[in-house]
Amino acid sequence: MMTCEHESAADADVGGTGEVNLPAWEDPAVSFPVNFVETWRRSVFEPGAFFADGPFDRAAVRPVLYYLLVSILAAALSLTWGVLLPATQPGFVETLAEIMNVAIPDGTETAGPIGRLADFFLAPFWAVLYLVMASLVLHVFVLVLVPGRRSLTATVRTICYACGPGVFAVVPFIGGWVAGIWGIVLTVIGLREAHRTTTGRAFAAWLFAAALPIAILLLGILLVIARVASGV
Repeated sequence: MMTCEHESAADADVGGTGEVNLPAWEDPAVSFPVNFVETWRRSVFEPGAFFADGPFDRAAVRPVLYYLLVSILAAALSLTWGVLLPATQPGFVETLAEIMNVAIPDGTETAGPIGRLADFFLAPFWAVLYLVMASLVLHVFVLVLVPGRRSLTATVRTICYACGPGVFAVVPFIGGWVAGIWGIVLTVIGLREAHRTTTGRAFAAWLFAAALPIAILLLGILLVIARVASGV
């Protein structure tokens, strides 16, 4: 049944007779913030219906704006939690210092108000950087694994609209796990619909894209260890 539905959708798309499932965020008839909330709700809780027959060939300007708004919202919520709750986990600087066995000077508050504000204001920059890198790497594997795929724009749109679960990361203890796992699910569903392929191929493209930076990191560590061991 699912195969028949996908074939019908693909045939309608090729023939140009299928209706485009326009997200509320891109619908000029829906005003803000209703369009934002409705797009977030449907993309997170109804991903199959949300991504099906989407306008994947349209410019990604509006999806990127949505992606940035979600990133800023998540950063704002994280900043609020950081002010209300005491830090119970070491920050990035503390973790890096521990790995490198370097002492942090007394009185240095790396997770204080200044650090939290810096994280908040840098959130859009890191979000854009991640979007660019993730889109390029993911689309490389889409090109390799998916015949009849759409353009890079479709991949960018998928990543943008799959970012909704990132808001859950601010929930203590389990939020990060929920955001990460559900974000993967949305990305795979989005890739499947965007590039008119199977769930298996979409997941394989995501898996290879996710494994690539890990493999590069491990290779770098091995090279450093080999160089230190050789005394060079």
